[in-house]
Amino acid sequence: MRAVIGVGIAALALVVAGAAFGDDDPVHARQQLMKMNNASAKAAFGMIKGTTPYDATQAAAQMNQIATDIETFVTLLPPDSANAAGTYASPDIWTNMDDFKALATKLDTDAKAAAAAAAGGVDAFKVAFAAVNSDCSACHKKYRLSDD
Repeated sequence: MRAVIGVGIAALALVVAGAAFGDDDPVHARQQLMKMNNASAKAAFGMIKGTTPYDATQAAAQMNQIATDIETFVTLLPPDSANAAGTYASPDIWTNMDDFKALATKLDTDAKAAAAAAAGGVDAFKVAFAAVNSDCSACHKKYRLSDD
């Protein structure tokens, strides 16, 4: 059953990724990547909280997805999208691009570390995922506009 769920999650990620990469609208593409990251984080939280069974392969896959997504995300920031309609990206990204990219690099590194830690069991994964969660929160606090 876990394998079927894992295949389903992977298939969904590929469909969403295809939409993101084939999209000429960088705002929409960024939003699709963030939706994929959110789905990966939710899956990780479920395993950490015990609401879904811990599966090291799936935990690693979710973290690798976040790493891949953030690597792509930083390529989807053309200057003309800074004030685009529908974006939640703060214009501060474009005035502090080095800082933004440093945060993205930290997330990439920490997500890959969490993927590697997944094989050590749920406790090891939980510790490593805390850094990923912290990275996401730090970047959103600084560079994501409220959608209220």
